[in-house]
Amino acid sequence: MTIVVVQTRPEHIPQLVIHQQICFPTLDPEDHFSAENFATHLRIFPEGQHVALDNDRVVGQSSTFRIRGEKVFQQHTFEEIVDYGNFGHHDPDGEWLYGADMSVHPAYRGRGISRMLYDARKALIRRLGLRGMVAGGMLPGYVAHRDRMSVEEYVAAVVAGQLADPTLTPQLRNGFTVRGILYNHIRDELVPHAALIVWEP
Repeated sequence: MTIVVVQTRPEHIPQLVIHQQICFPTLDPEDHFSAENFATHLRIFPEGQHVALDNDRVVGQSSTFRIRGEKVFQQHTFEEIVDYGNFGHHDPDGEWLYGADMSVHPAYRGRGISRMLYDARKALIRRLGLRGMVAGGMLPGYVAHRDRMSVEEYVAAVVAGQLADPTLTPQLRNGFTVRGILYNHIRDELVPHAALIVWEP
């Protein structure tokens, strides 16, 4: 198997729409990016969009835009920050890269694809001379612990290495730090909160 990461192209969009539905089955369907959303991303910030390919099959995806720090270091919801999928807050002079979305097909997880996608983001940050990357990191593992600990306690335990989260733990291994909790960040029936994560070169 040879997986390659390339800049997203228009012909990838139909696969990306299906890929979203497979990777985020508990997310409110209105928060899945549509074909129109993906086309908008390519129009306003093409260099910030990447796919991981197994031959011609999309098996991973990354969507980003540039933004100013004062917007992202405050409480915000996913809908607000991505402007309902339209990336309306993209600022060509923004000093931070906002990680709007990253996903790997369930059949391809555990093969280092997310690291490849993060490496593509980091290379872009260095090339553009940005301050770093910010994102709202989903906390899928919290669902198994939410009856006995707060989300703050859960995130602290993951950061300390006492618990492992399918999303946050790999992000920490990729050099991210947690700067806080984004409450009710996403419309997810299981875990609506996210961790505010930051990576700096």
